[in-house]
Amino acid sequence: MKWSKTKSILEGFICEKLQGRIKINATVYRKFHDEPSRVWITFDKKEIISASDVTYQTRYEETYRKIKKEENLKGIPFNSNWEVMFQSPERQALIKASDKSEEMMIDQNIFSSYHFYEPFMEYSSLSIEEALSSENILIRAFAMFDRRLGKRRLKNLRFTSENTHPLILEFYKIRCDVEGIYVTKNPQPKK
Repeated sequence: MKWSKTKSILEGFICEKLQGRIKINATVYRKFHDEPSRVWITFDKKEIISASDVTYQTRYEETYRKIKKEENLKGIPFNSNWEVMFQSPERQALIKASDKSEEMMIDQNIFSSYHFYEPFMEYSSLSIEEALSSENILIRAFAMFDRRLGKRRLKNLRFTSENTHPLILEFYKIRCDVEGIYVTKNPQPKK
């Protein structure tokens, strides 16, 4: 599906009070090597989240090198049998370090454009229940802007700042503000 079509579908899900105030943007830097891209969302023309391939890759590499150094990880030893190399404990440790680096980037709201494209393509096929309970942070965050999430249900949502990604909390606060719903600083779960 073309990006312009995906963008118009996503913007069609935005609730009435945020229509025209939330904009989803994307660009590809065609003169750069590998044509990196950037995706960002604005609220009243102020950027609230951005995913830049260049920024992500730079920060990811810094974090990955730091983890490799701290954990004293070694390279994969050469073996003429690639299966042995593929299954080596050194490779498994490097994969864990890479995964840890990616998790750290996401926790810090540092995303690559590919983190946005797949969830945005998937979003239109999800019910609001599936979006709100999705494992994907971006899907759950965008669900806060969804017109299918009514005011009553929005009021009843409860998050803990320890267990909820900051992006979801930020989008929730924006939606509550425009709907005139008072949000405590650290919403607690209902008992």
